[in-house]
Amino acid sequence: MSRIDVTDAVQTLGQGESRPIAAGGVEIALCRGDSGVFAVADLCTHAHARLTDGFVLGDVIECPLHQAQYRLDTGELVEGPECPALQTYRLFEQEGRWYVET
Repeated sequence: MSRIDVTDAVQTLGQGESRPIAAGGVEIALCRGDSGVFAVADLCTHAHARLTDGFVLGDVIECPLHQAQYRLDTGELVEGPECPALQTYRLFEQEGRWYVET
């Protein structure tokens, strides 16, 4: 398991925004929802569109292609075509720095 410092990305992420990052060879979407900042896979499990091209709505992220919506905290599909849940990643703060584990 690798730990990547994402402090700059987290600190500049506005409410309702998402940003793609590469962490340990994995494409991750950092998202600031209503309940905080989350890290999920950046590819929709339905059509493999980049979720960072979509929208953060409250605590869900919506795929720009077919409007599949996933919970940011669990990756669970909320609405849209039948597809698997998103991979989520541990995002945590330690001594003023933010890290994501892959």
